[in-house]
Amino acid sequence: MRFSRLWCVGTALLAVAACSNDPVSREISPEPSGAIRWVNAIADTVPMDFRFVGYPSNASEPSLPFRGHSGNWRIIPAGQHRVRVFFTNTTAAGATPEIVSQMFLDTLLTLEDTKKYTAVHYGFSKASASPRNRLILIEDVLPTVPDGQVAFRVINAAPALGPVSVNATLGTATGGATSGAPIFATVALGAATQWVNVPVATGTNTYRLTATAPGSTAPLADLLGPAGAASTPAAPGTAPLNAIAGSRQARSAMTVVVFGPQVAYTVRRPDGTSVTIPATTTGGIAVLLDVHPPRISP
Repeated sequence: MRFSRLWCVGTALLAVAACSNDPVSREISPEPSGAIRWVNAIADTVPMDFRFVGYPSNASEPSLPFRGHSGNWRIIPAGQHRVRVFFTNTTAAGATPEIVSQMFLDTLLTLEDTKKYTAVHYGFSKASASPRNRLILIEDVLPTVPDGQVAFRVINAAPALGPVSVNATLGTATGGATSGAPIFATVALGAATQWVNVPVATGTNTYRLTATAPGSTAPLADLLGPAGAASTPAAPGTAPLNAIAGSRQARSAMTVVVFGPQVAYTVRRPDGTSVTIPATTTGGIAVLLDVHPPRISP
């Protein structure tokens, strides 16, 4: 009997020891991380690939065209990272190694733990144009938007337009002169504004977002902002659908990015042929969704 009891005690102690060394049960602290998204504001050349060099990550962004953006932020370890920008393989120039290996930019970005950033590729690619292309890193400090309001801020990524003012007026269509005072006056080149709250749109209205020269009512760029999507209760056995930010969804926050006109350029292919991308006369606007209304699911 004594031998049997000792064997049982010994077996129990071994089991406890084995559990304490089980790697599955250990508490692991999350790695310090930031988050980034990309905006391509280079008006005089082809779409580009934005790559973190030396660290495999889905925070890189391929094939981003002029006025394109990567949408949501993506996680990347905090610290200093080398970023290189290349020709994409989806351009009219083709996808040969001598094309996709051409590098626009080689720079270092420092990302801090828990912070979000928008990286704007700003300027012009041609050596004769000014300002030369560079990455502008903007920290995204997100607002807490009151009920019954939506929030906007502006990034002026349009060196060809100069400083701009931006109106946000309720309506259902773009076109024609703006009216009323701008909510953002004389936004400097390459700058990001603070957040401004405006009443949530109702009915069929959304916010018409219009960039003008300071003191002017003539549109340089014009866009009917997103309305968003309301929360939808869950059907039996399915997950609920949560609200998407927009002019009609209270407590949303959105970034308005102003772009200049497309600049004409010619792409020369390795086979000796070429294709010319025509210029445009007007600027453009993109809206990034920063803060969605509160979730209706746990």
